[in-house]
Amino acid sequence: MVDESDSSIGTSRPGAPFDGRRFRNLSGPEPHGLAGVFRWMLTRNRAKWPANIKQPIMPVPVERVDDGTIRSTVIGHSTVLIQVDGLNILTDPMLSDFAGPLPWLGVRRSRPPALRLSDMPSIDVVLLSHNHYDHLDRATLAGLALRDNPVVITGLRVGRSVPSKNVVELDWWQSQALPRGAEVTYVPAEHFSARGPFDRNASLWGGFVLRTSAGKIYFAGDTGDGAHFEMIHKAYGAMDVSFIPIGAYEPRWFMEPVHIDPTQAVAASIALRSQVSIAIHHGTFPLADEAVEAPARELEAAIRRLPHGQTAIDFRMPIFGQAIVIEPIIAAE
Repeated sequence: MVDESDSSIGTSRPGAPFDGRRFRNLSGPEPHGLAGVFRWMLTRNRAKWPANIKQPIMPVPVERVDDGTIRSTVIGHSTVLIQVDGLNILTDPMLSDFAGPLPWLGVRRSRPPALRLSDMPSIDVVLLSHNHYDHLDRATLAGLALRDNPVVITGLRVGRSVPSKNVVELDWWQSQALPRGAEVTYVPAEHFSARGPFDRNASLWGGFVLRTSAGKIYFAGDTGDGAHFEMIHKAYGAMDVSFIPIGAYEPRWFMEPVHIDPTQAVAASIALRSQVSIAIHHGTFPLADEAVEAPARELEAAIRRLPHGQTAIDFRMPIFGQAIVIEPIIAAE
C-alpha cells in the first residue's frame, strides 16, 4: 500500500518527465537498450575480481545519535546507515549474496556486508533510490519490514516491488516529513529502471536530500552525469555530507549514461559544494569491467588533477563498516 498523505512539494519545480507509461531523464543520452547490452557482452574486457574479498569485523553501531553530528556507516555497495537527529536511516538496503531475479541470473557478491541485519540498530526510515536488483533487494526489505517496519520512501511506481505496506512514493522535488522535524526530498538522477524485460522506465529513479537539524545530506543513488547536481545545489544550498557513487563505470561508451566515473564524482562533489563526500557503489558487486581497486585509484588521481585551491576537497572512501562522524559547519551557499 502506498501512502502519500503526508507528502508535500518541496519546490515549485516540475516532476519527472512522464508520458503516461514511461519516465525519462532530464538531460543527457538515453541509456543503451538490448542491442547495446549484447554488444557489451560480446566485446567485454572484464577485469578479474576476487571471488571472496575479506571483510574485517567492525564494531556494532551505536543505537542512536542525537548530539548534533551526522554518523554514517557504509555497509557495502549503496547501503549506508545514516544516524542523525535520533533517527536511523538506511539507504538502498542490499544484504543478499547476489543481485538478480535468480542466483544464476544475477551478479554474485564479492565482498560480504560489513554488518548483518542483526548487527544494526532499529531502522526508522529506508531511502530506496530505484528498483534495480542491486538497490531494491526484496529479501533484505522483507527482513526489515518484519523486524522494524520502517517507512520506505522511494520513487513513483516503485512501491509495487517493495515487500512492505509502509511505503511512500514521491515524484522528483516532492518531500516527506520525518520525525524530529527532519524532511527528505526525492531529487533527480540520470539513470533508468527495470526489473524485467518489459518494465523499462515504468517506475521512477532518483536520489534524496535530507534536511536535519545537524545539516543537509545528499544520497545520489545511481546516476550518470548531468545538470541535476547544480540544480540540487541551487534548490537546497551546500551539502554537509554527500554519498556519491564512484564504481561500475567501464566501458564508458556503455556506462556513461547511467554511472558517473570517479572524475565525474569529484565534479559532482564540487557542484554540490559538499563539505564531506563519501564514496558508495563500489567494491561489492562486479557489475562492470573495471577492476575492484580501480575506483579508489581513479578517485585519488581525479583529486590530484584538481586546480590549485580545489585540492582540499574532502572526498573519503572509508573501510566498509567504519563509522564516519561529521560535525557540520555552516558552509557558504
